[in-house]
Amino acid sequence: MKNQYSMDELVRVACRDNNNKRPFLYVNPLQGKHIPVAPEKPLCLFRYMADMIDEKYSEDRILLIAFAETATAVGNGIAYYSSSVQYCSQTTREKYAMAEYLNFTEDHSHATEQSLIINGYEQIIGNVDRILFVDDEVTTGNTIFHLIGEIKDRFSEFKGKFSIISILNSMTDERISQFEREYRIECLYVCRMPNNYGLDRIDEFNSLFEKNNLLNSRKSDSTTEYYTTHFFPEIETVNVSNYNFRFLQKRSALINDVDNYIEKVLSKVDFSEKVKNVLVLGTEEFMFLPLKIAEEIHSHFPEINVMFHATTRSPIRTSDINGYPLFSRCHAVSMYDSERITYVYNLIKYDYVMVITDAHISITCACERLKEVLRQTECDFFCLVCQE
Repeated sequence: MKNQYSMDELVRVACRDNNNKRPFLYVNPLQGKHIPVAPEKPLCLFRYMADMIDEKYSEDRILLIAFAETATAVGNGIAYYSSSVQYCSQTTREKYAMAEYLNFTEDHSHATEQSLIINGYEQIIGNVDRILFVDDEVTTGNTIFHLIGEIKDRFSEFKGKFSIISILNSMTDERISQFEREYRIECLYVCRMPNNYGLDRIDEFNSLFEKNNLLNSRKSDSTTEYYTTHFFPEIETVNVSNYNFRFLQKRSALINDVDNYIEKVLSKVDFSEKVKNVLVLGTEEFMFLPLKIAEEIHSHFPEINVMFHATTRSPIRTSDINGYPLFSRCHAVSMYDSERITYVYNLIKYDYVMVITDAHISITCACERLKEVLRQTECDFFCLVCQE
């Protein structure tokens, strides 16, 4: 396939906050994680990656495993659009009753412990020709290699092959050769990125941070600026049936769940004529369903400007420095754990904000904190879509 994407479209460099193992990260303006984006842009990227899979592995029965948290929507999107994928799941950092886990580590992350829920794997692993790992960025392949070792140990009956598909790949030539020739793990990617790409910009940004004390220069961590000047209504809550894509699913079930979810949510929300700008915000590992909702809103209401992104665990420095991708950071309480801080980047004023989560909302402080965050930017309406 001819590459439709350039590095300039897919990569921005940013500075991690308090991570000495890897002080930088790559932010993708088309992925819909940290930076708000029109929903059709990430979905076009995911369709393109699905086409790559179908062209390469049209004869294979594929089990897809996406990596949390940033690649969950990528994996769900590929599974949704690829006819070669038969089963799909994703790694997670959440804990669920009755779940059986394979545990592994992601050494360079701010949250190193990850797990793969393997309920149902015993029943399907013998019917799979290939396990496909999906990530937004592969730098060394170590995390995937660790997980492959765990899968081989746990499911010795699996005799199929392994592959990786990522948006970016910055593995060295030697490492890719080792993966493909020695380990028989094929590496597919949208863009090959030079190892340590953009680190000169990171050094430049860090130098300016230290010189000018520009961290969060728009006072994005403040929570009181608009309290007395901006009215904010009560939260409108929409409850929908339980969907959890962290567990193994057939692709057909995924498609059915996504389509049913969209129908249920859109039947319960409406927009007044005053609404011109809408934000759909996912939460942490839960991204694809909110992204599809954003697409459908724009399809049904083409006169409305719709943007999508998600909360994240990743603490990243922000600044008004020219060329830096993240200008503001707001703290929120996780919908999944009241002791966890999450972040929303580049939040601006919207007429209507729809927060969509697969959490069962019992954490009152999370809802209250979101109200505070949205009040900061003078957003006019807040709709919360959560599990029943």
